[in-house]
Order: sequence, then structure tokens, then C-alpha cells
Amino acid sequence: MESPEDAGGGTWFRRFWVRHRTAFWALHSVWALATGVAVIIIARERYGFVPWVVLFLILTWVSTLFFSRRVPDHEADGPGVAPPGFGAEATSYLTRSMYQETMFFLLPFYAYSTVIGSANIVFTGVLAVLAVLSCLDLVFDRWLRTKVVVSLLFFSIVTFAAVNLLLPLLLPLDPRLATRIAAGVAIGSALPLALRGTFSGPKEKAYLGFAALAFLTTTIGIPKLIPPVPLRLESALFSTSIDQESLALPDTLPARVTSEDLDGLLVVLTEVFAPAIVPTHVSLEWERDGKIVRVSRDIVITAHDLGFRVWDSWRPELGEIPPGSYKVLLRASGGPVFGSAKILVEPPQAAQAYGAPKDRYQR
Repeated sequence: MESPEDAGGGTWFRRFWVRHRTAFWALHSVWALATGVAVIIIARERYGFVPWVVLFLILTWVSTLFFSRRVPDHEADGPGVAPPGFGAEATSYLTRSMYQETMFFLLPFYAYSTVIGSANIVFTGVLAVLAVLSCLDLVFDRWLRTKVVVSLLFFSIVTFAAVNLLLPLLLPLDPRLATRIAAGVAIGSALPLALRGTFSGPKEKAYLGFAALAFLTTTIGIPKLIPPVPLRLESALFSTSIDQESLALPDTLPARVTSEDLDGLLVVLTEVFAPAIVPTHVSLEWERDGKIVRVSRDIVITAHDLGFRVWDSWRPELGEIPPGSYKVLLRASGGPVFGSAKILVEPPQAAQAYGAPKDRYQR
């Protein structure tokens, strides 16, 4: 009886490939992860490469549209089913490679605009998990070839992440508007792939519809989950006053101060980086020991390629800044946080613990 290794041609190369393909792809997974880390290190801050990433996605879309088809699952169906041929392996490899490099390239840009503890860390975390999973060749290849819903959802997320970053760089768009457009582009580009796919029955179609609804609900309906790329907080300084014309600070405060050092007023000045003209609304939200004590008005900003600065101050009604742990959150339109700054205000007697006269704050 013809063995599975002899199926589909029986050449020496075919038998060799069938025998060793698992070990090869396992070693390649380690290589893919290493190159992904290299991409993070080398390509970070390279905003000029973003259009090339979108070009990679277009090539991925074309290859998936014209070469993808539902194939038997060799690992799940057992040794009686031959693994995919060399041509199918090569096409799948190119698709996975473009996914891998795209995911690892996008990660730093989303990480810059993400604040640990905020809601948008969920989306950045999903990108990181998908980037690592894309390096697991045998598992990821099986999902792409046999799980239509998973394949389409993965493509949609990667496309959304790339277009969402690209649009504010090319056009003067508010990040929130760019997010909505990117979501529409992702779903629209996935539709031809969905029509191309082979569905096993009504249940899979229902899963696909649910996945599309969940994707749109997350990206458009819950804007706090999406980091407002390409905006990111560069620095934040606290002071006891500010020149409202020049935004000059007469002093800068360390991470720990006492309430008597503040003279009843606490000022924060933030500097935001933007690589292009990005119109947006920002606001500053003050928290004391986890409770909101002040929210500034929405400030309309048109960031140029050098970014912008925005400030706010808090003067409590009692006339003195009460001790506590203070955090200022920088929010973009729609509510996503993309920066935070902290300062600890201690009671006056705490000055003796690290004491120094007040003029230690002077520049």
C-alpha cells in the first residue's frame, strides 16, 4: 500500500519534506520570533516605513484572495491525509512572514500611545499576543488554512491597526475619525476574502457575523480601547505656577513634595509628540488617591510635526493642596488615555524625612 509519504508524487524531496517539516517549522518559529524582536528594535520611530507596511498588507490580501482555499487539516485528520504541497507551503509562508513583520513593526507605535492600567492596554496586548502567535508556524498555518473565521478576524485586526496608524500620518485626521475609517476599511477588505472562503455550515456563518459585529463594536463603539496613535506623551512636569503666554515654568517639582511647598496651586505641563499634523481634542483629568478631583475642558489642538504642549492647574476650594497620591491623565478625543504623570504630596512634617529647603525645586 502506498504510504502517506509517497502520496502526491513520491519524489525524494517530497518524502524528505514530509519527514522533517515539523522540525523545520519548529526551528523557524524561533527564528521568526528573533527577527520580530529585531524589527521592534530597528524599525521603531521609523514612521516613513508605515506606507510600506500597508503595501505588505495589500500583497497579503491579494495572495490570500487568489491562493487561499480551505484544505484538509493534516495534523487533526491524521496520517492518512497528506500535508500541503510545497507550493501551498511557500504561499502560506510568505503570508505568515508579512503578518509577522507587520505585527512586530506596529507594536512599538501602539505601545508608545498606551498607558499601563488604562483600557487601551487591552488592544495593545492583543496585538502583542497575535504577533507571538504568528511566529508559531505549525499552529498559525493550520489556523490560516482551516479556520476561516479566525483567518478573517486576524486579517481584519492587522489591517485595522496598520490603517489606523497610517491615516493620521497621511491626512490631517483626528485619531478618533481615523479609527472609524480604519474599521470600515478592515471590514471592507475582509469581505471579498469571506466570500472567497468555504464555509462548513450555518454555524460558521453565524460565527463570522458575530466576529464582525464584535470587531466593529470594539473599534468604533468603545474608543477608549484603541490607543490614539500616533500621539504620545513625551514629558510631563509639575510646577507651582506657569506663564500662560510662553508656557514657561518658574520651577519644576520632584516626584515627592509637601503640601506647604505648593502654595495652594499645582500646575502640570505636558509635551506631546506628533509626527504629522494631527487635529484632536485633549483633556487633562486629575486624580487624588484614585478619585477624580478635576477634569479640564476639551482643548482643541492641531498638532504639527513637532507636537504640542498643553497644561492645566488645580486649586482646591480649601486653599491648600491636601496630601495624597496625584495622577494626571492625558486623554484624546473619545476618551482614550495616552499619557499619565504622577506626583506624591505629603504632609508638611514629612519634609524632615528627605528634607531640603524649598529652593531645591528651582531650575
